[in-house]
Amino acid sequence: MAETLPYSWLVGLVCFVLGFLLLQLYKLVWRADSRGYRLPPGSTGWPLIGETISFFRGINSTDQPRQYIQERERRYGEIFRSNLFGRSRIVVSVDPEFNKHVLQHEGRQFQANYPKPLRNLIGKFGLLSVHGDLQKKLHGTAVNLLRFERLSVDFMEDIQNLLHITLAKWQAKRDIHLQEECHQLVLNLMAKQLLDLSPSKETEEICEAFGHFSDALLSVPIRIPGTAYARGFKAREFLIKRIYEGIEDRRKHPQAVHNDLLTKLLKEDSLSEEVIADFILFLLFAGHETSSRSMSFAIKFLTGCPKAYQELKAEHEDLLRRKGNLRNEKLTWDDYQSMKFTQCVINETLRLGNFGPGVFREAKEDIKTKGGFMIPRGWTVYVFLTGTHLDNKYHSSALTFDPWRWQQHLQDQELSKNPSFMPFGGGARLCPGMHLAKLELALFLHNFVTKFRWEALQHDKISYFPFPRLIKGLPIRLHLREGQDE
Repeated sequence: MAETLPYSWLVGLVCFVLGFLLLQLYKLVWRADSRGYRLPPGSTGWPLIGETISFFRGINSTDQPRQYIQERERRYGEIFRSNLFGRSRIVVSVDPEFNKHVLQHEGRQFQANYPKPLRNLIGKFGLLSVHGDLQKKLHGTAVNLLRFERLSVDFMEDIQNLLHITLAKWQAKRDIHLQEECHQLVLNLMAKQLLDLSPSKETEEICEAFGHFSDALLSVPIRIPGTAYARGFKAREFLIKRIYEGIEDRRKHPQAVHNDLLTKLLKEDSLSEEVIADFILFLLFAGHETSSRSMSFAIKFLTGCPKAYQELKAEHEDLLRRKGNLRNEKLTWDDYQSMKFTQCVINETLRLGNFGPGVFREAKEDIKTKGGFMIPRGWTVYVFLTGTHLDNKYHSSALTFDPWRWQQHLQDQELSKNPSFMPFGGGARLCPGMHLAKLELALFLHNFVTKFRWEALQHDKISYFPFPRLIKGLPIRLHLREGQDE
């Protein structure tokens, strides 16, 4: 024992000295990088890892997901300096007006700058990665695909056909994990619209690969066999290969009729196959995540709020009566637009779900914030939308499901003016699929609540880490409503 003490003491001293030197070096780099500006107040946390662990620990709290923000907001205000996700030059904002300014000045004062591990998975031509003319072209293509004319005809038809088939399968199963089933449902829809694939064993394999791909996007970026990040790359390779097979099939059989985005992009002949493959994969991801999670979250919230469930059910039963109680008759665009309380439920689900928790923007020039602070050019601003959506200052009893709060703000024009509610981002990168996501959720709720009663098989909770999800996948038991055929 006596012989080991000096050695242990020496090791401890060396570690202390190295740690001290590393900390001093870190401070010198930080000070040099600030260029003498009056930076927003904040803390850099530990060297290298910064405050990332505190951030993830905070949002992982099912009871207080704003814990990380609240502690710093009390000390520093709504715009503060931090060190997150391996970035020491980052400013976090939960200031609604500043967030809106950042998003609306994309391409001028700011540009998208997501972490490299995420960009590597998405691909260099995914919409999160591209800038300038290519971003405008791809974004415009996505907007055109999801324009109201297509939503009111093609998507209305496809969604309702798929819901009819899918809910019949759920009826036969009776006990389901709704979150997993909704993932498959929405992926089937996107696979149809993007690649003209009908539900099959192939789409089930795509869904499984897609699950690994999605899990990897916010995993620890260590590409070692067996890690979530490595599985994500393997899944990406599988998905990209499947898209290339679709491209090759359309090249070999140009006479075949396909009413999908892939065919339209190939006919335009203005994009390389690599750009098309990354673009399609990104749309699969973006179109899938918000819609599939919002479906299961909405049922979770309605289960815990019987008053909202009863009002929603009454709205859809009234809609059925107006259509002569013909349950198999498809809804029209006018029917969809008549769902006023349903839109309140959708908005509240999007607010509480926070399926796009935040966006990254790099300052292209020095940016002055309120209080006279400066964000230097080259620094990243993390617009933390979850932090604003769950803030009691802007949404009373923010952690409570209260769809009635939206009854005075149903018009899209009014919502777009509300900087404290931006579930689909904003500016030039406003999510092109936002109207599709709302349509899918509305049609799902109509079919689900008019066909089924349900009971929760286990108590479930929401986790926002590493992405919004229901921890147990929302296991429920389905019962046919009265008047439905057994």
